[in-house]
Amino acid sequence: MNYLLRITLEFDYCENGGKILPSYDLRERSKHLIEARKWGIGIITAALGLGLFVSEVKRIWHLPNDLNNWAYLALFLVCGSLVLVWIWCTQKELDLLFEWMDPQRYEPPSDLKETAAIVGLGILLVALVFASRNPIAFGIVFTTYSIAIMLSVIHLNRELSEVIFQTRRRIGVYETDSASVRKAVLLRLQGIEILEEYFITRPHTPRHIIILIFSAIGLALAIADRHFGLSVLRLVAYGVFILLIIISEVIIAHWRNVRDHKLRPVTAELNEIRRSQDELKAEHATSANTKKLRR
Repeated sequence: MNYLLRITLEFDYCENGGKILPSYDLRERSKHLIEARKWGIGIITAALGLGLFVSEVKRIWHLPNDLNNWAYLALFLVCGSLVLVWIWCTQKELDLLFEWMDPQRYEPPSDLKETAAIVGLGILLVALVFASRNPIAFGIVFTTYSIAIMLSVIHLNRELSEVIFQTRRRIGVYETDSASVRKAVLLRLQGIEILEEYFITRPHTPRHIIILIFSAIGLALAIADRHFGLSVLRLVAYGVFILLIIISEVIIAHWRNVRDHKLRPVTAELNEIRRSQDELKAEHATSANTKKLRR
């Protein structure tokens, strides 16, 4: 059951002496999305587990001392880092959504499209690592990845907007005389607003459009290098790709840090409410046992 909703339910149980049916579990009902993500991670892990990094670094180490080779090595490492960040961040953001959201009358998408999208992104991330040795191939894969991730974010925003709206509807109809429960509800609404700011309000789509534009520029430079035979163009193409990925990830990391910084005090307050609620339950249990012993 959703942890934050359980706070209000347990309060109600203590005050009224009755049981409330557990709420709709979003994590359980979205397990097909989690499973699809695991498939994506499995593909990534299997590819990297074949010794890709070790063999590539050994191969690059024996190449001539050329700036383009060092640029390739840098792009190779940046792409590997991007894969690891994707695995970690998608899991954390799924956990945040499952912890805070409990929408009313909402059924998570479960068709083949969502599964294909998640697995497809995993395949494209692996392809980026393999394609980094060739700037033209990398430009094609990275441009494709940029389009895919932009479309995925647009679809995600539509779903999350509905989830947030329906979660607020559910919370809005919850009535109680308990000041502690009212405070917990207000804190939960505050946490939902923070997540809405990160997932919906932040300019994710414009960010991906900018990434798409610069990835196309990098691809054009790589094609020009092949056509005109100017190695400096290949070096510039590598530089565009490397800087694009790093700057993009620094921006999104800043947004995540702001989100987490705002959520920390809200979560701390909710934990204090739960602690007080647990102490209240223990006190009620002790009192009940004492009365039984006196009888």
